[in-house]
Amino acid sequence: MSYQVIARKWRPQTFEEVTGQEAITRTLRNAVEHDRLHHAYLFSGARGVGKTTTARLLAKALNCHKTDGKPNPQPCSPSDPTACASCVEISESRSIDVLEFDAASHTGVDDIREIILESININPARDRYKVFIIDEVHMLSNSSFNALLKTLEEPPPRVAFIMATTELHKLPDTILSRCQEFEFRTIPTQKIYDRLKIIAEAENIKISVDGLRDIARSGEGSMRDAQSNFDQVISFSGEQIESTDVATALGLASSEMLTKTAKAIAENKPAEVLNVVDDLIGRGQDLRNFCRDLLSFIRDLLIFKMAGDAEHLLDTAVLSHDELRENSAPFSESDLIRFFNSLSETETKLREATQPRYVLEIGLVKLVEMRRLAPIEKILERLAKLENAVVNGNFQDNQTIEENLVEKVLEKKTLAIDFPLEEVPFPVSTSVVSAVESQNSIETVSEKVEQFYQDEMHSNHSSDSFSENVLEQTLQQPDSAFAEAQIVAINQTESNSPTPLTFAENAARIIESMPIRLPPITSEELEHVEDSWLDDAFDRRLQQLDDDLRPIKNASLFVELLLGENQTNGLTAKIETANGGAAAFATAKNKPNFVIPNFDDEEESTEIPVLPQNPTEEEIWTYAHSHPIVKKALRIFRGKIIEVKLGARTPRPQ
Repeated sequence: MSYQVIARKWRPQTFEEVTGQEAITRTLRNAVEHDRLHHAYLFSGARGVGKTTTARLLAKALNCHKTDGKPNPQPCSPSDPTACASCVEISESRSIDVLEFDAASHTGVDDIREIILESININPARDRYKVFIIDEVHMLSNSSFNALLKTLEEPPPRVAFIMATTELHKLPDTILSRCQEFEFRTIPTQKIYDRLKIIAEAENIKISVDGLRDIARSGEGSMRDAQSNFDQVISFSGEQIESTDVATALGLASSEMLTKTAKAIAENKPAEVLNVVDDLIGRGQDLRNFCRDLLSFIRDLLIFKMAGDAEHLLDTAVLSHDELRENSAPFSESDLIRFFNSLSETETKLREATQPRYVLEIGLVKLVEMRRLAPIEKILERLAKLENAVVNGNFQDNQTIEENLVEKVLEKKTLAIDFPLEEVPFPVSTSVVSAVESQNSIETVSEKVEQFYQDEMHSNHSSDSFSENVLEQTLQQPDSAFAEAQIVAINQTESNSPTPLTFAENAARIIESMPIRLPPITSEELEHVEDSWLDDAFDRRLQQLDDDLRPIKNASLFVELLLGENQTNGLTAKIETANGGAAAFATAKNKPNFVIPNFDDEEESTEIPVLPQNPTEEEIWTYAHSHPIVKKALRIFRGKIIEVKLGARTPRPQ
């Protein structure tokens, strides 16, 4: 007897042997058993999933002779010595009452008329039903479908139509509405593996588990394709098969090649992926098949990261769960999605590429380069932080600022500077002076500020606007040396005062507690910028603090305190140097660099002086200095007269 391929030799002969279509076979078996048969069935689905096989089994069930007068839900198997003649003939495709033809080679209306319409009214020769099995029914022409409409809707008794197609969308709705439709699903890889294992044991084929799983995976849900590939591997390797033989015979990418490619992408090694392509070329493997296998591999990694517990979604996975976890760890979900999209474009280009090697090499190198790109989420996050910093003027997030403040409090119990004292533009002393240390060295800056605020409210509830303004600056800048010195000075001063301080005393003590005196500055070095918005905002802030906005009468006293002589600090601040030593700032200079004009004591005079007819230069100078408009201009602009000239006089009216 001639050799018979595995796909035909191991075709299911009973409903129980059909793999992966249990719901359909159960429905058909119950319909046969309870005599609820339809006159037209339509089987649709992918290739090699059992459509034609199930059609033959249904035909056998309708015409089996082991049951008298009604169909048999358990038709005979050809290997059974007691099988009926009808089941044997249908299994061998030579029954005269079961007509099976391919619609792809009989598309015209004449073929339909000759095969079906002219013989449909003839009773079955021997069997119970006359069955027409039309394979690839979607290939029929529109005229052929129209010719079948009436017969398909109201066929004669004892006639059944069973049609199979892989492209259901090509059938007219008029045909679909007249049939009972069954959609065949692709077969899971595990079930294909179990079926191939039974075949290998029956055929005495020794094959490794990985090799058999690779063959099952190569079928892509089609039992017939997997069985055909198994037949091919047996012809290549004989009765002893390893996973390497399967990869070589079928041109599949082994798990080693896939993991090697993933590792090269994770480690940013483009040379490694080029070596992989060169290895594939040397083995003579199809580059497009490798690209498709790599797509499946990336899909498995993505599914494992997103739903690792869903084992049914990883039936086609090449690797085990531990291997998937190891290979997916270097990548994020976004990385794998980008890899899949890019590799899909590469696979599309490989279809029509004249140089497929170059296309695949560039596609894999692109995957490596994608690892160097920053994710769009991080870029958007950085842009949001930058926008917040520009708007609020805060270039650090709150957590970073709080950590920095706490670190400063824990490390610095005294004021310290991080620059050489030789660079200070005013005289300093290197003598060690004791400082006021914190009573609780582990309290945070926020706790200090809050405690100071509470003490200030209880001790001096009626303090004026200047003191409140200083407190506000302290709350806003708790990490600066100046603010820390203010807190210490005010706390110690007010804690020792039995009575509330006056405005002048409070201001004087705050100024005295400053560790650094203001440098000398002349009036010419000052610059005034008119900014109405800033001025209005300052006025509104003062109004919120209950400031009456009146000029400070004793402003000269503050300047004298800042720049004048006899400035002895009641509290000396200790300055730690970078080399571990300590120093204290010296007192300010004895005299200020400029004299503050006292405009409050001057009497405003609106009398315009009289200039002689032919004045001398001295008289002109005297006239200019005594003119009220000139005096007002000099006072406002802090200016002085550097030159005077006598202009042309206008004659007075008579």
